[in-house]
Amino acid sequence: MPITVRDESPAFPATAKFTANKLVALSDVHGQFDTMVRLLQTNGVIDREMKWSYGEGHMIVVGDMFDRGPNVTEVLWLLYQLEAEARTAGGAVHVLLGNHETMVLYDDLRYVNPKYAAVAGKLNDTYPGLFGEQTVLGRWLRTKPMLLQVNDMLFVHGGLSPEYAALKLSVQETNEAFRASLGLPRTTIRATPLPALLYGARGPIWYRGYFVEPKIDAAELDTLLVQYGVKRIVVGHTTMNGVFSHYGGRVISVDSNIQKGAGGELFIWQEDKLARGSIQGKKMPLIEYVKDAAAVAH
Repeated sequence: MPITVRDESPAFPATAKFTANKLVALSDVHGQFDTMVRLLQTNGVIDREMKWSYGEGHMIVVGDMFDRGPNVTEVLWLLYQLEAEARTAGGAVHVLLGNHETMVLYDDLRYVNPKYAAVAGKLNDTYPGLFGEQTVLGRWLRTKPMLLQVNDMLFVHGGLSPEYAALKLSVQETNEAFRASLGLPRTTIRATPLPALLYGARGPIWYRGYFVEPKIDAAELDTLLVQYGVKRIVVGHTTMNGVFSHYGGRVISVDSNIQKGAGGELFIWQEDKLARGSIQGKKMPLIEYVKDAAAVAH
């Protein structure tokens, strides 16, 4: 696949609030390039040549492109290219960072596919060094936010906890603090109050309290939605066997187990109608999740 590389040293976005007439979202690809491509092709987001075919639509990748699978760089370069193609077509690709991107940037390599450690060694570099600020992908990744709002939906990798919401930070303030902390050593992060919360278990890229005990109270969730002025929160991070609605549609989970490389689903929004797209390209209703046993922490 030919990739057009443009090194424009993009700036951090001036806004993290967008409107779209249609959108799709997915998360936790974890280097499963072939599965991601098939899912996007069968649902009309890209064509057979892996070119953008979603017109003025928006695609949101809710974090965790890194680790586990064998084709992380292929995933990153395709998203890099699709971002430019979507912009030309009047649409947009929004890439959020998750816990695995930040882990790599601060040198926590527990989940890195062995092939990438070998590549870094042959290049006489560290794996995080391959995504340093001196590289095209490194600079690109450092422009990506933690929080993003599209229409009346807030997208975040893990979720927003009541403790984090109590800080009363705006979406943009959160993103700026997150960007400033990217790549800092873990000891520095743990010693600094705001980064410590950003990266902590109750922080936006790690929180699982919508699905795993102790769960957020429904009233706390409503307060949080009002505070951020949104109707629902869309999250990845906690793996399930598909895309599901929770709390009566106030939370949507989009980590559909793409990381296994055998399947997955897209979240689809159009004209305020919610659906999910299968890897065969079948559009199905979004249903309320009822089986706690399908949530898998990772």
